[in-house]
Amino acid sequence: MTISKLATYRRNKGLSQEQLSELSGVSVRTIQRIEKGTVEAHLTTLKLLAECLDVKTEDLLKPEEASLTLEEIKKPGKIVPLYQILALAGLFFPILNIILPAVLWWMKKDELPEYDSTGKETINFQISITMLFIPAIVLMVYEFPIGFSLVLLIYIYALALTCINLIRAVNKQSIRYPLSFSFLR
Repeated sequence: MTISKLATYRRNKGLSQEQLSELSGVSVRTIQRIEKGTVEAHLTTLKLLAECLDVKTEDLLKPEEASLTLEEIKKPGKIVPLYQILALAGLFFPILNIILPAVLWWMKKDELPEYDSTGKETINFQISITMLFIPAIVLMVYEFPIGFSLVLLIYIYALALTCINLIRAVNKQSIRYPLSFSFLR
């Protein structure tokens, strides 16, 4: 697994991508792209970033092999299942299935790319499910047997998929939510 030296130095300094952006004047998006390795950084950009991180510019030039500590390996395992647990709690209390994972995502999205992607997938699914509930509930008012059956079907699907993804997250497997719209990209 390779990881950008920029990300390593930034985390060691205790800075988020936004904080480094404010200190250096380099956009958050550019920092994200450099850390992901999707762009080759300009030398002037690297100089600005190196200056803020108190390192040599040359130190940021090449990616390094990540030597993950036991704490870092366990860390994603603690937060990723929490998205699913919060979504489950929210399935018993309407709208919290979106709010609780969204708050966690907002707090953790910059720490690891895995937190960001898992949070977005979970929130997208929960918004999609909530949007399906609304017409089903309206239908239940006018045609109870059909509407109730539809509400029950949607609820069981949401509950089952969230439980399956909770188990997948605990086992450090990637989560999958088919049939959800991408509201957050």
